[in-house]
Amino acid sequence: ADTGHHTFIEVSAHPVLTMAIEDTLQDHPTPTLTLPTLRRNQHEPTTFHTALAHLHTHTHHPITWHLPPTPTPDTPPPTYPFQHQHYWLKTDGRATDIGAVGLDGSGHPLLGAVVRLPESDRAVFTNRVSLRTQPWLVEHSVSGTVLVPGTALLELVIRAGDELGATAVSELVIETPLTVPDTGGLHLRVTVDEPDGSGVRSVVVHSRPDGATDAPWTRHATGSLSSTPRPLPADGPADWPPAGAETVPVDGFYADQQDAGFEFGPLFRGLRSVWVRGEEVFAEVGLPEDADVSPGFLIHPALLDSALHAAAFLPGRSGADAPARLPFAWNGVALHASGATVLRVRVRPCGDDLAIEMTDPTGAPVASVGALTMRPVDVHRIGDRDGTGGMLFRTDWTALPMPPAGPVPDAVPGGLLDLTALGEPQDQGAPERSRVLVSRALKEIQQHLQSSGPDTPLVVVTRDARHDPAMAAVWGLVRVAQSENPGQVVLVDLDDTAESRRLLPAAVATGEPQLAVHGGSVSVPRLTREDPGAADRTGGAEGRALDTDGTVLITGGTGTLGGLVARRLVTHHGIRHLLLTSRRGLDAPLARELREELTALGATVTVAPCDIGDRGAVAELLAGVPAEHPLTAVVHTAAVLDDGVFTSLDPERVETVFGPKVDGAWNLHVLTEGLDLAAFVLFSSASGTLGNAGQGNYAAGNGFLDGLAEYRRRLGLPGLSLAWGLWEQASEMTGALLDGTRGHLKQDVLAMSDEEGLLLFDTALGTVGLPDSPSVLVPVKLSLAALRQSGNPPAVLRGLVPQARPTARQATAEPADSFLDRLRRITPQERSGKLLDMVLAHTAATLGHAGSGAVDGRQAFKDLGFDSLAAVDLRNRIGATTGLRLPATLVFDYPTPAALARHLQEELRLDGGDGGQATAKALAELHRLETSLDELVLEADDHARIAERLRKLAARWHTPAAPSEQDLALATDEDILRLAEAELDLS
Repeated sequence: ADTGHHTFIEVSAHPVLTMAIEDTLQDHPTPTLTLPTLRRNQHEPTTFHTALAHLHTHTHHPITWHLPPTPTPDTPPPTYPFQHQHYWLKTDGRATDIGAVGLDGSGHPLLGAVVRLPESDRAVFTNRVSLRTQPWLVEHSVSGTVLVPGTALLELVIRAGDELGATAVSELVIETPLTVPDTGGLHLRVTVDEPDGSGVRSVVVHSRPDGATDAPWTRHATGSLSSTPRPLPADGPADWPPAGAETVPVDGFYADQQDAGFEFGPLFRGLRSVWVRGEEVFAEVGLPEDADVSPGFLIHPALLDSALHAAAFLPGRSGADAPARLPFAWNGVALHASGATVLRVRVRPCGDDLAIEMTDPTGAPVASVGALTMRPVDVHRIGDRDGTGGMLFRTDWTALPMPPAGPVPDAVPGGLLDLTALGEPQDQGAPERSRVLVSRALKEIQQHLQSSGPDTPLVVVTRDARHDPAMAAVWGLVRVAQSENPGQVVLVDLDDTAESRRLLPAAVATGEPQLAVHGGSVSVPRLTREDPGAADRTGGAEGRALDTDGTVLITGGTGTLGGLVARRLVTHHGIRHLLLTSRRGLDAPLARELREELTALGATVTVAPCDIGDRGAVAELLAGVPAEHPLTAVVHTAAVLDDGVFTSLDPERVETVFGPKVDGAWNLHVLTEGLDLAAFVLFSSASGTLGNAGQGNYAAGNGFLDGLAEYRRRLGLPGLSLAWGLWEQASEMTGALLDGTRGHLKQDVLAMSDEEGLLLFDTALGTVGLPDSPSVLVPVKLSLAALRQSGNPPAVLRGLVPQARPTARQATAEPADSFLDRLRRITPQERSGKLLDMVLAHTAATLGHAGSGAVDGRQAFKDLGFDSLAAVDLRNRIGATTGLRLPATLVFDYPTPAALARHLQEELRLDGGDGGQATAKALAELHRLETSLDELVLEADDHARIAERLRKLAARWHTPAAPSEQDLALATDEDILRLAEAELDLS
């Protein structure tokens, strides 16, 4: 400014210096102007042009507003495929100093280290592969997905076999494509087993995403290696090209491959010349002269892949109608020489397979393939399963070992709600029966939670809940009650055998929250990963494909998830006739735009208004499906949410959810039962499996859908229920979740992207019709690390998270103090601080904060972001720490952490002087007695005598102390009624 400058423009994404410049020039005698060009979270063109306008009006700086943009001609695209040239630094991808961690290097670019297992002749090869460590892989892509060529997997196996003296590849079958992500990498494992009696070793290739320690390993290839070398073939033909072979032009071959979806870079464009003689093809292939390849390859995968390109010129195997193919099974592979950069190739048919011989330019043998099977592939779906590993689950029932002989309870502790007495399932009344059962269970559990102590759980008994939709609805409801009120409800599915009835008390005594007692054995539900490719690997089975000429009905089809599914069916499954329903039809938001989009993709789309819960309306809808395109599949996504904590639910709120979900699904089942459907897919929710807090009515409805899928499969009909986890995009299934709730769920249930969800939908749909495929699948993105950190995962997830081994104590150490023990040893003033610290820590954990420093003890819970679900979670955490039975309305009754801490101090009554010490001593004695009884092994008579003595003692202590006048003055009407009832019982 002192040198005459009066305008300062900060060119940045957001003003950083503008305010500082203005402050500096505030007292300068010359008027100045300081302008930013852009601001965060503001429309960039508008912000920039506003700055220009300020510049013009304040400084009269000439701005050429009136001049239009100078027209420029369009640049035509090149008429040839882009030639990629990379300038990044080359690396051999090998880790440095692997010997420092006790590993031996393999000397191979793709196999970083080898581990020879002690006391066996097995070996494991391991490495991390990424586009950064192996940049040449990007030159082998299929429809935009980087695909590790099958020749690279063959190279891995050959090198692994060489390490162990098994130099011949008897067989190698590629089961699953190995794709490399754009960012990050993969961990590779090649495992070679010990030789069998004939000297043959099995070999397996696995991968797992980089850093995904919880993800399962994906098996990509299996095979066998032999230590018996294959005989050296004769030299190649002396004349090259062979006599009688006719030259075939190769110009345009890679352009055609590009059009077919195979995107080869210069390294993989090695086909130089081709000749054809009868049914034989001869070719010359080579690596580019300037190729910068890592040393250590036996035969570079790009060179061997180029050799396979010659097979495209076999008579009858080329042309526009020929399907795209990739290597599937290699048989009789032998490598006779390494280090080749140029090959002469001979390819000839061997039945449906190919026989391949490769020599160097002198005719000396380099490699041979006895038989190569090429398999047609859909190039657009190569990467479909990529990115969803470990996100598809099923529920397995795992046998629960019962404790050895010892004291066996002769009755179920606490209350018993036996729902089996309500009769057997009635097909036509399943929705009505589910309402009766759910309402009964809801009422009884709510009453139990209000009147019983934390040590007296209510046992809810069902029958055949897996296949009975009404009973399955009860399981969904009760699972939520268990999540909100840990230890208060036990859920048991019991058959009608006397042996199972006798076993019920012992099963409940195991402490498991959910059990099945069938045929005198006990099992518990555990979520396990589903492997959709298992059936295909073992028996080559294929699911039933959708009929592209039939009509697919999608209920809720104009909603978020319904629209996503509709697009997926058209673009990935070839569906051409869609019937989409919603309550408002074309008047639903974005319904017309969705129809136009699907129509542009080549589909015929009908959008119809229909109350799917109305049997007559659904019948009329189905009657309108044209006979030339009959209904062949149903996808039921319709749903309504009405979330609330368990104690706030009532039959009316249950009905809100049941209409579209339960009645709609049952109507579709009944009205399509006689049709030849390829698929009947129900969009359920993981709330019915995991018991999401605050969704008791919704979980009940989804439990009904899970049971309906099982019920249909028992009838021989198609049925698949997908119990979805959380989606990133809000929908009918997630839209009503409050922001705080979504944040709370993300601690162990992560939100999946649309693409992840649709890939899971594709995978699940591929299981339809497979033998023994599950009727219920759970697509959910779990954070197993968060579950492990919690230390106490839900019972249904315990199969996924190993239980931590307890920490051993020193022999001289005192038993670990409880929180209450520590409070008793300090002054009342210190207790206040400790209690507040505890409340703040649990509040921070509930809200997902890293520490209690983010929470102000004087700030209201509602201002901190608490809703009813977060309140229940905090109540459970504090109850577990203090042992107090607290109401779900705790944070509303005591609206700040400080007020809640003061209330807890009053409730704990730790200032009782000698009385408190006497109580603590009595409780310690009871604990010692309980431990002694657990260790006893008694005869039946002795057990009965001790049990009778304990009952008398408990009856004596059941008599309440006489209430004081102050107690009566503070008593509510309900307290007085209970006191009167107790007096009458005693009299």
